[in-house]
Amino acid sequence: MAGELVARRYAQALLDIGVERDNCETIREQLNQLAQLLEEVPAFSSVLLNPSLRLSERRDVIRAIADKYKWDPVVRNFSLILLDNHRVDVAGAIARQFGEMVDKRLGNIRAHVTSAVELDATQRAEIKAALVKLTGKNVLLETDTDAEILGGAITRIGSVVYDGSTRSHIERLRQSILAEV
Repeated sequence: MAGELVARRYAQALLDIGVERDNCETIREQLNQLAQLLEEVPAFSSVLLNPSLRLSERRDVIRAIADKYKWDPVVRNFSLILLDNHRVDVAGAIARQFGEMVDKRLGNIRAHVTSAVELDATQRAEIKAALVKLTGKNVLLETDTDAEILGGAITRIGSVVYDGSTRSHIERLRQSILAEV
């Protein structure tokens, strides 16, 4: 919980700068890149979190990564501040919070639809249109497949789940039958 509060404060500060400079999308992409590197490249996170290395050496690593990936100076400086303040470990949470704040500011909402089979473009468009009507917001739709749901779809919007899967219907039917016995 404390990590989320810290992440929210850092994300808000970064959002204020992004809005002022009109580069929130660039910051979002590069902040996600930092979080991904920390998560997927153990050597990178080990170096940054290693207190036995001098801070100046760890700062040089961030500068080198920022140069390699051509990060905006705001993201480079922000990464250095995270390092200086011993907050590198919450970079992923900050990236998530920042992304949510940018989406909210732009009137976007992210929806994740899991279906038993791959959805074609028409089906995705129909689902997106229904979700736009339901939420009144611009829907950024992500899809994936899971054969275990058998049919139908499961839609997640934030913490709300709409379960229209065949598997779920079968389970509810099973529970009803057992309740009658």
